[in-house]
Amino acid sequence: MSTAPLPRTATATSISPREAQHLASAGNARIVDVREVDEHRREHVDGASLFPTSVFSVTGFPSQQAGQQLLVLCRSGNRAGKVADALRASGRTDVSVIEGGIVAWAKAGLPVVRNAKAPIPLVRQVMIVAGVLLVAFTALAVLVNPWFMAGTGFVGLGLTFAGITGICTMATILAKMPWNRATAALPASKTTASSCSSAATAGKCCS
Repeated sequence: MSTAPLPRTATATSISPREAQHLASAGNARIVDVREVDEHRREHVDGASLFPTSVFSVTGFPSQQAGQQLLVLCRSGNRAGKVADALRASGRTDVSVIEGGIVAWAKAGLPVVRNAKAPIPLVRQVMIVAGVLLVAFTALAVLVNPWFMAGTGFVGLGLTFAGITGICTMATILAKMPWNRATAALPASKTTASSCSSAATAGKCCS
């Protein structure tokens, strides 16, 4: 999905996964997952709210609660850092980033809810299909007809266009596949109304 770059003008503080779990368990913090819906569906921290970076807005984020911290989580800390910095730049003082994201959370031995049957994230599906197409067109160009090499250029142009505009036809098609349809079936209390999958259906790439 296309989204405006998030400013990094006010550096947010960070907190270790264990500290984050302790605060959340004590009711002194709320964990907010800023990954996309398909990533969250595959694995997430129990009780974390979902507000994808692709639909991020300062005004749409959970409001500040007295005596409670807002702990932002992503896969490795990068997206969470950008979101937290944008919030702090707007004047929020209750925001911290969970260091290392859900990867570090799992490495610390903390509980993670996993769904092995969930499809892999849409971005990875796009990478896989693009890779297979490139290999296939190259093989056909070598074994059948050199003109098949034009297919690799077509794939390359498509990926370049998607990177520049945020509009990805391949993501649109993949999002409509049966195995991805269930991605939107998260409880309403856990996610925002928009999602990576619904955005892809509209022709937007996830970031």
